[in-house]
Amino acid sequence: MTTPVLAEQVKGKGRHYRIPDTDHLVPSVTNIISVLDKPALPYWAAKMVAQTAWELRDAIGNLEEDEAVDLLKGSPWRRSRRAADRGTTIHEWLQARVLGLPLPDTDGEAAEYVDAAESWVQRFNPVPVHTEVTLFGDGYAGTADAILEIGGQVYLIDYKTSSGLYPEVALQLSALAWSDTMIADGEVQNTPEIDRVAAVRIGKDGKWEMREVMDVRDCVEAFDHLLAVWHWKHGSNPLGGMIK
Repeated sequence: MTTPVLAEQVKGKGRHYRIPDTDHLVPSVTNIISVLDKPALPYWAAKMVAQTAWELRDAIGNLEEDEAVDLLKGSPWRRSRRAADRGTTIHEWLQARVLGLPLPDTDGEAAEYVDAAESWVQRFNPVPVHTEVTLFGDGYAGTADAILEIGGQVYLIDYKTSSGLYPEVALQLSALAWSDTMIADGEVQNTPEIDRVAAVRIGKDGKWEMREVMDVRDCVEAFDHLLAVWHWKHGSNPLGGMIK
């Protein structure tokens, strides 16, 4: 996905969105969800460093210590950037495919995902309502990949190219579906009524999976608690901070 409309980084507080008209900044949905603990992340990062050390075991011995350390410690983030680039390419491909526009070129790792993306489109034949739309809720904002009509119902959809779909995706999509307004076609509009909310994972093995959020209201309630925690963490809650 390209940089979303009205998004900007706030030092020490992550991605925010600037609300049209009021110019007020609110945290992004993914920024808010980041307060959740991710216990698997350190293990993944350690695995990436170990794999890089093994793959480059012959070359590393010829490096100075600081060069070797920099090379190894940066390996998880290089892998993460490649995954983000791949995801952006597939998002752009799906957007063009759904809109009936000329398809962008895909090469490298991203090309391995095209068969699965095409298979999903052919299975559901989605009709575009909006693509890559920025939505504003009560004190937060975020960007959905698409709002589509599928089988006569309106879906809020997010595309993923990760190895799996994780529970926090339900929080992300539910918060977006619960929003009041959105920026679409360069204008502020009311968010259309969303019938269903789903994540679509596109795999490089030619397979896809589509999983629907079954209880959006419960997810929104959990998200509201995370929003309160986010404000506490960043000092916006007058009761936050250490006890003196």
